[in-house]
Amino acid sequence: MPPAALGLVLLSAVLHASWNLVVKASRDRLAAAWMQTTIGALVFAPVLIVQGVPSERWGSLAVSAVFHLGYALTLVAAYDRGDLSVVYPIARGSAPLLVMLGAALLLDDTPGAGGVAAVILIAGGILSMVRRSRGGVAWALACGGFIAGYTLVDGSAVRADGGSLRYVVTLIGLNAITLLVVMVVRRTPAGMLEALQRDGWRNAFAGSASVVAYALVLTAARWAPLGLVSAVRETSVILGALGGWLLLHEPFGPARLRASALIAVGLMVLVLA
Repeated sequence: MPPAALGLVLLSAVLHASWNLVVKASRDRLAAAWMQTTIGALVFAPVLIVQGVPSERWGSLAVSAVFHLGYALTLVAAYDRGDLSVVYPIARGSAPLLVMLGAALLLDDTPGAGGVAAVILIAGGILSMVRRSRGGVAWALACGGFIAGYTLVDGSAVRADGGSLRYVVTLIGLNAITLLVVMVVRRTPAGMLEALQRDGWRNAFAGSASVVAYALVLTAARWAPLGLVSAVRETSVILGALGGWLLLHEPFGPARLRASALIAVGLMVLVLA
């Protein structure tokens, strides 16, 4: 993997773990997901004024918007039932192998033997973090399936179009609309306003971070195999587990330290592949 692509994906991992921590810490996680998506769309809307909407990619955008809505709803459901340090590794860890398989079958994007070994090591380390999980596992696995789906759709679309940032901003705008529909159905206007007043500033940061994080990943996918990009991004679960342990007082323990070491070995194999 080129060093520039590796740097972009690692920065994306830091940002991704940060906004997941904000969602988990929120009292109304559905409202947090809606606010983050909406604020992220508004912050980066000027990009579409300058670069325009990728109208030639509406098919990919529509499919991806469905996957992203499923991702948001299953992630919220998982966080309502389980710890960040359990849900986050399962959701992120189940995606790389699915992406690698899908990229190989659909995009002719198969990594070499070293890359395959790295994906297996990283995914195995992430999944080993959840041996003592207490809840949210099924929802987290469903979330991982949606992650794999939108990664394949968006990676293919960006390679064909060449405008990763405008594609991401358009997609986030569509996500904000779909989540607004869900919020109108599930929450009252008073509840939406209360959530905005209580957690608006935190979700402003998290919403911006989520857009930047995904744009960095899609940019890196133009320079390196999609399965490997997805695998390196999963190192964010180490930061997520640390955040759950230090800030949310969730258990970490020797087992998850060993899993983190396995992920680190996988990352080294990936860099050398």
